Amino acid sequence: MALQSLRGVAVGRTPASAQRRTVSCCAVNPRPVASHLLAAGLAIGMSLSATPALAAAPQFNSLADIVRSSFEFVDENKDGVITKQELLRTSKAVAEDVEFMLPDESQLDFAMKLFDLNQDGTLATDELLASIALDGAVGDDAIDADVVRVFDKDGDGFVSLREFKAGVPPLGPNGEAAKEYIFTRVDQVVDGDSRLDTQEFANALTLMRTTVLGY
Repeated sequence: MALQSLRGVAVGRTPASAQRRTVSCCAVNPRPVASHLLAAGLAIGMSLSATPALAAAPQFNSLADIVRSSFEFVDENKDGVITKQELLRTSKAVAEDVEFMLPDESQLDFAMKLFDLNQDGTLATDELLASIALDGAVGDDAIDADVVRVFDKDGDGFVSLREFKAGVPPLGPNGEAAKEYIFTRVDQVVDGDSRLDTQEFANALTLMRTTVLGY
């Protein structure tokens, strides 16, 4: 049974008399931070780009390549690194034109750490671009065809463990183990044939997005 088919399975609720104690906390919900920043980037990217001419489907080598033409403008000085000031200016540029709440200092700091996929303390342009591509890779009932092509290098219609690990950007300490766990977990839940078909691949990407972006 594919993971997505488990969404409709009912889960019993704990009786009120047996509810566990809770402790108040101020956990950050990453979805608004990520989605707001990505929405800002998309809005300004669309406003700066001209209508593209018809051409053959481009060949992308990485997740970052898929959105590079639309979003690399965030790296204003083209040094390969995204600063908090650059993210803030991107946000400010569209805050007045679209329904977008300007993130505060703590949200920007959180976003810088969230998109720093390899956890080296620096937000590389390709890390931000890969995060944007991963955010939009899987919809409710479809998966981005360019994402499939980035991973399925041999074009056989399946994603192997080697292809999956190569397609996901570096994730820092224990990153390779995390990639292998997600691949194996999804594969074993379905058929255990050591390869991911389109549905399995979509589920694996969804789990990967949750792992690295928190939603």
